[in-house]
Parts: sequence; structure tokens; C-alpha cells
Amino acid sequence: MTSERGRASYGSNPFINPLISWQNYLSKWIEVNRGFYYNTIKVGEYWFKVFWGPWLRGVSAEQKETAKVE
Repeated sequence: MTSERGRASYGSNPFINPLISWQNYLSKWIEVNRGFYYNTIKVGEYWFKVFWGPWLRGVSAEQKETAKVE
């Protein structure tokens, strides 16, 4: 039981055991970056579809017309 109380006191005080503090900080930082990159990819896909979608559909329509002429 004394070891459990000792661990709890070390974990709650980052000045006694700074490794626990750094571990928590780094894990939260990784989670934040993962969410940021995921959202950035989704926004990029959205804008790619908005800007390139109509143009690419227009090219495919032209290709269909030239295929009919040939």
C-alpha cells in the first residue's frame, strides 16, 4: 500500500518526477497534431473538389464529344 501512495504523490507533483509530466505533455501534443493534420487533409480534399471538380468534369465532357466525332 505504501508504494501505491508513493506513486500517486509522485504522479501528482511534476517537480518530483518530471518524466510523468513530459510523457503527458508529449502524448497530448501528438493527439493535437494528429487532429490538426486530419482536419487539414479534409479541408484540402474539400477545396480540391470545389476548384478542380467542375474543370475535370468539363474535360471529360470534351473527351466524350471528340470520341463521338471520331
